[in-house]
This record gives sequence, C-alpha cells and structure tokens, in this order.
Amino acid sequence: MREMPHIEEIKDYWNMRANGFSMAVEEELKTESRKEWEQIFRENIEKENADVLDDGTGAGFFSVILSKLGHQVTAIDYSEEMTEQAKKRFEAEGADVLIRQMDAQKLEFADESFDAVVSRNVLWNLDDPAAAYQEMYRVLRPGGKLIISDGNMYLYIHDEEYARLHEKQMEEMKKKPETKVSLHGKYNVDHVDFSIIERIAEDLPMSRRRRPQWDFEQLISLGFDDIHVKFQGRELPMSFLIIAEKKEVQRV
Repeated sequence: MREMPHIEEIKDYWNMRANGFSMAVEEELKTESRKEWEQIFRENIEKENADVLDDGTGAGFFSVILSKLGHQVTAIDYSEEMTEQAKKRFEAEGADVLIRQMDAQKLEFADESFDAVVSRNVLWNLDDPAAAYQEMYRVLRPGGKLIISDGNMYLYIHDEEYARLHEKQMEEMKKKPETKVSLHGKYNVDHVDFSIIERIAEDLPMSRRRRPQWDFEQLISLGFDDIHVKFQGRELPMSFLIIAEKKEVQRV
C-alpha cells in the first residue's frame, strides 16, 4: 500500500463541504438522477435483500436509493462530518442504513462480506486508489457486483490533450442555463474554497491517469470478470460508469 500523505487534508476538505454537500444530495434525490440510478441498481443487483457496501457514501445518495430498493446497506466515509450528514439524511428519508467512519483504502470488514459494492466519485480523490480497488475485491463475495461512478476530475492539470477537451466542454456547459451553477456551487453555504481540493488533487495519482482505461486494467489484474464501461462517447470522458463482477469460485 502506498503512503497516504493527503488523507487528512482530503478529510478536512470534505468536513468543510459536508453541510452544503448534504443539501445538494437532498435536491438530487428529487431529480431524474435518482430514477436513473434506481434502474441501474435494479438491473445489476439481482439478489433481493442484498448486502451492499456504499464505499465512500458522502451524504448518502446511493445508500438512500439502495435502502429504498430493499437492500441491507452498510455505508462508510472517512469524513466525520459527512457521516453525520449522512445519518441525518437517512433519518429524513426513512432509510435503514448502517454507517461507519472508515478509510476506503483499508476496509475493516471480513473477506467476502458483501453481495455488491458501489462507489460514487471517490477513487479520484484517494492517495491509493489501487488499494481501494483491492479492498473492494476482497470484501465482495464471489459473483458479487461492483458498480463504480467516477471521472477524470482533475486530469486537465497534467494532460494537455484532456485540458483542451475539458476547456471546450466547460465552455459548452456554460451556454446551457441549467448548468451555469452546479448543485454543489448552488449549495456552497459555508463558502468553501473549491480550489483547495484542486491543489490537493494536483498531487493525487488519478490526476495523472487516463480513465476509465486505468480502472479497466486494475479490475482485470484483480480478477474481475464481465466488465462493462459506459461513458458519453468521448475518448477522454469527464465521467464514466463501470460495472464488473467478481468471478465465481470454480469447484472441481
């Protein structure tokens, strides 16, 4: 496992963001995004009442949806303030979720504890995302599903080609009234300086790797099977979805 020089800085940043982040999640749970994720989870977590780990839950968006679909959800996040906001969100939504403060790069669960592991916008801001993937694989049961939503959040810092594409995409987004202010910008009620995370991300490994190519290679090396990658027709997508399965044990 790599050293974790930024783990406390990252936690401190998300502690500052937690209040406004929770407000953004509250609104997003009322949008079409919730229905889209419900469909993805229905299609890919076939077992009823499955044991699901929400790995880096933030303010609980995935956990609320999964709980309402009838699954047994355990959520973790390294930020104390995020876990507190998630608890409030679960109570408000009537979602039965067990939540713990924990590092995604060093999970405190036994091997093969979960039928599915889900994660949303977590891997990009870790010191050791490869270790996080290893841990996901370890805690998944054979035949279990991995569902990852992530992106090339700060690749533009180091990759000139992506920087040009990113600038073009940002200009296109600014022309659309509905995207001029993101949910997280809208609910930055504590006036957190977003450039803090950009400065941290400059030194993080995922700001130097083209994704999802890197993720695909990691999953293959770990032994995941039936890997599907979805993104919006771009060579270097801003965001992507990965769905993979841990191989069943072959019995002789």
